[in-house]
Amino acid sequence: MAETTTSPRTISGVLVVALSLALGGLSATSASANETSGGTSSATPTPSASPSPSATPQTYQQQLDAYKIKLEEFKVALEKWNALRKAAEDAFKIEMDKFKVARDAWDNANRSLIEEINDDFKKDINKARADFKTAFTNAKSTEAKAAARNALGAATLAATTARQIALEALGEPPTPPARPNIPMRPMEPIKPIDPALAKNGKRQIQPIQPIQPGQPQPNPRGKQEKPEKPEKQERQKQQLAQSGESSSTAASA
Repeated sequence: MAETTTSPRTISGVLVVALSLALGGLSATSASANETSGGTSSATPTPSASPSPSATPQTYQQQLDAYKIKLEEFKVALEKWNALRKAAEDAFKIEMDKFKVARDAWDNANRSLIEEINDDFKKDINKARADFKTAFTNAKSTEAKAAARNALGAATLAATTARQIALEALGEPPTPPARPNIPMRPMEPIKPIDPALAKNGKRQIQPIQPIQPGQPQPNPRGKQEKPEKPEKQERQKQQLAQSGESSSTAASA
């Protein structure tokens, strides 16, 4: 039985054909998938984003209405704040009165003892100064004078310490109460500006209308002047006539 031999060239050709067939099948599959997805996408359009509504500015009347609501809320908050402050101040006043009574009682009970402690302290200080003066006067050297100064300092410190210990033995005096911590006052809302007002804060002046015959002259401040009385007008006419006659007489003379 004869053996069939396959050359390497033949094997490579078979592999190339098989690989090309496989690639062709994959491309056909991807194309069909693309067509399917394309048809589906064309059938269902993507929803467009709706435009966001733009915030319209409030009118002056709306601002004024909101201001009135805030003003009423401010009045309620201010009334509560005033009540809270008054209650805190009244309580502080009561505690302060109690402190004054307790402090007066403590002073009356310890006044005599405090006077004795202060007298003893003054005696000790005066004795230390007298001893220093004597020692410094009799000192013949610098070392003796320095020793006199050191003795004065030590005696002063001992007297001060003894006084402090005696005062502490009396006990702590009453302490005043702390002031109440009142919260901040509510802020009053700001009233909106009327558009009819000018930039300088004054109401815009309306243009002056033409004056009709017989109509009184308007005042610059916006008030109309009262018409002159007939008697005043007649008196002015007579004055004008008299001045004309006097001028003509003077010219003829």
